Amino acid sequence: MRQKTFWIAASCVLAMLGLLPIFSSGAAPTSAYRIIYSFTGGADGGEPMSDLTLDAAGNLYGTTFNGGTGTECNFGCGTVFELKRTKDGWREQVLYNFVWGKDGAGPEAGVIFDKAGTLYGTTISGGSNGWGTVFKLAPDSHGAWTESILYSFANNTDGANPQADLTFDAEGNLYGTTFAFDGYGSVFELIRQANGSWAEKTIHTFTGAPDGTNPSSAVILDSVGSVYGMTEFGGTGKCLYMEFKPGCGVVYKLSPTSDGKWTETVIYDFVRGGGSAVNPSAGLIFDSVGHLFGTTLQGGEGLGTVFDLTQSQRVWQQNVLYRFYGNPDGMQPVGKLEMNANGALFGVTSSGGNNRLGTIFELTRSTPHAWKDRVLHSFGGDIDGRNPTAGLVSDSLNHLYGTASAGGGLGCLAGEGCGIVYEITP
Repeated sequence: MRQKTFWIAASCVLAMLGLLPIFSSGAAPTSAYRIIYSFTGGADGGEPMSDLTLDAAGNLYGTTFNGGTGTECNFGCGTVFELKRTKDGWREQVLYNFVWGKDGAGPEAGVIFDKAGTLYGTTISGGSNGWGTVFKLAPDSHGAWTESILYSFANNTDGANPQADLTFDAEGNLYGTTFAFDGYGSVFELIRQANGSWAEKTIHTFTGAPDGTNPSSAVILDSVGSVYGMTEFGGTGKCLYMEFKPGCGVVYKLSPTSDGKWTETVIYDFVRGGGSAVNPSAGLIFDSVGHLFGTTLQGGEGLGTVFDLTQSQRVWQQNVLYRFYGNPDGMQPVGKLEMNANGALFGVTSSGGNNRLGTIFELTRSTPHAWKDRVLHSFGGDIDGRNPTAGLVSDSLNHLYGTASAGGGLGCLAGEGCGIVYEITP
């Protein structure tokens, strides 16, 4: 996620110089937006960059990149937190404070539950080798949580700096990505052993071209156990925004073989031109008929897209569902999309909108081949939140929840606030 700061900063400069189209809109917000928690950057955490996870009772769980009580990091080493529903609103509880050493530091990804109610996540740094960890938090009957490290990355054959959510398979094994491995990144599997330990297996290492580079988003699995994901850069497309990050990105598939190995296939290679989407920015989702949906930071009209991939005779084709124009709809969408039962898509943009600080949007199908965008909220800054980096999650009432890593009051990041958790009520 850190590399997205480049796109956000560059876009803000271009907008101020008048090099990006700015459209005016007097439309009022169409859904109720409220902040349910503002971080202080102290013991409660600061700079939340993760997706949120809901439990069966509707409580929210996530991570903060810094803050907390860990003193080994300049601004705290980060936290895992819970926002618990109460009669009077929401109450924040820090479940764990990272301290850099063996337990990790700087979580950027969210956490996920297993069937027993244990939480699993990653840290981008720290651990016994300093290159990040996979951890779990197990609750006890008294409401306390115990952290243990499942794996510490060593930046050799196993990769380094995991910054995306984990994914379970049907057998309870974990899958994830590392942003760095010889500069290119990897996909790994953690296999649960009979004695309760976990064994790490690197199932793919990226090479830049043709298979992509630096996966920064989570993977998903299909019904037969194949793994799908995206890389923001690499591939054979001619996108050279930064000298050290060539390529337009790829969508890859990893298929297990009978001998325990994995075969990688690039199912889509993003190529600039013809209004196509390039530089995918977040994880993929499936719909009920096997179409893949995602977002890109660039492409279309140059300000980002929502796209889908459909398969016909084993060939995957890209369809741009929506192109962002900056104002009022936002620009450079980030974070995984959320799809409701009616097939509507919800997401966020990291910048653009009425205040150039990002938006929350909804896409609904207006015709069989066209989608209509609706801005649910434009972020406003200090109190309201700004420049979100994570996607949305919805509860049983179709309320949407998300985080913004800045805003929410004075403090952190040169007075821009320490981040928020927000709710959108339809």
